[in-house]
Amino acid sequence: MAQAGQSLLYVCRSCRQSLRSAPKTSRSFSTTPNRQKVVPSFTPTAHGELDQLLVEWREKVFIPAALPEHHRKIIYKPSRQQALLNDGGVQVTLSDDEEITLQPRDYYNKPNVRESMRKMIRILSEQNEDVVWNNLGPWLEGLQISKQKLPDFFWEKITRKACEIGKERIILACAEKSSKTGFSLKKRGVTFELMLGFHKRAADHGFTGSELESAWQRALKVTRLLEDMLHDGDKLKRNEVDPRKDPLVLSVLTELAAAKALESGGNADQVASYAARMLPVAQERDFSLQMAEGLKEDVRTRVVQNAVLESFLPMQNAINLALKFDAIKKSDLGEKLSLHLGIVNQKVDKAVQELRAASDGKKRRGELMYDQLHEKKDTDS
Repeated sequence: MAQAGQSLLYVCRSCRQSLRSAPKTSRSFSTTPNRQKVVPSFTPTAHGELDQLLVEWREKVFIPAALPEHHRKIIYKPSRQQALLNDGGVQVTLSDDEEITLQPRDYYNKPNVRESMRKMIRILSEQNEDVVWNNLGPWLEGLQISKQKLPDFFWEKITRKACEIGKERIILACAEKSSKTGFSLKKRGVTFELMLGFHKRAADHGFTGSELESAWQRALKVTRLLEDMLHDGDKLKRNEVDPRKDPLVLSVLTELAAAKALESGGNADQVASYAARMLPVAQERDFSLQMAEGLKEDVRTRVVQNAVLESFLPMQNAINLALKFDAIKKSDLGEKLSLHLGIVNQKVDKAVQELRAASDGKKRRGELMYDQLHEKKDTDS
């Protein structure tokens, strides 16, 4: 059982409530009415560095942020901390029935946000266990409660890492609770990385089987979440975008829908619907990329052409798959798709040639995607 001061960190809320409802003896220390804020709890892992990081954030940042002002003054002001050291101390009961014994704190002794963020990204990218990744959401909730701001690049980077090891559902779970976690699909790069992750999940398994179905269902969930987030027409904030305007979203939806229909022998109606929506978005939006100034020419080439491949390869594959349906190929839509495919093919061929010419010996993600898709295409032919 957790000792006083440990805040029942590793006791789940349902068990905690059962413990609180058990008969209690009278106590001499101070208690307070329930608070509305709930301090996130974490699941212990076999990774000591992560557990230590989470405990530090909870005790030094999240708990103080959940306290009323007069209790924060007690824990931070040396002149008032004696009350915490008296026999019995001071306990506070949170809204989920967690009892916290207040401890003297140094206001300036807190974990560094950037250092913690980099450590969190590193640890998660090295671990594939759900018990580790499941702590991401509660940590983000704690950051929201304590009004801590993460650097803009965190959201895109953690999404990419999650997709690389098949943890897209963790990101989706955080996005479903965006008001609590701050993890919005409108954050720059987040939806792009998710959709590219779904493409990769399906491509890794030949666009067949249960992994194709998983990628499809998760892609549909992204579209539903986007509609919920963007339907009110609120003005986008800094570092936010409307992902629905990115051709990649509809490219991956078209690609996955076509692959599913081809596998199951289904009709082309849904494929045509997505392709018809993809085409005007792809035609209207020119490719653009924000880059830091002062990059060497070979570095700039690698960055740009890799991004071109990441954006256009799913579209190329989507059109190729869609045109396998006679109902689409022989229609006006099919004619337009064929014309646009010619443009996309030119962009892809140029990008892969320039990327390989500027190679530093390391294959970028775009080139790996190209090899995967075109190796399959060569095998099929």
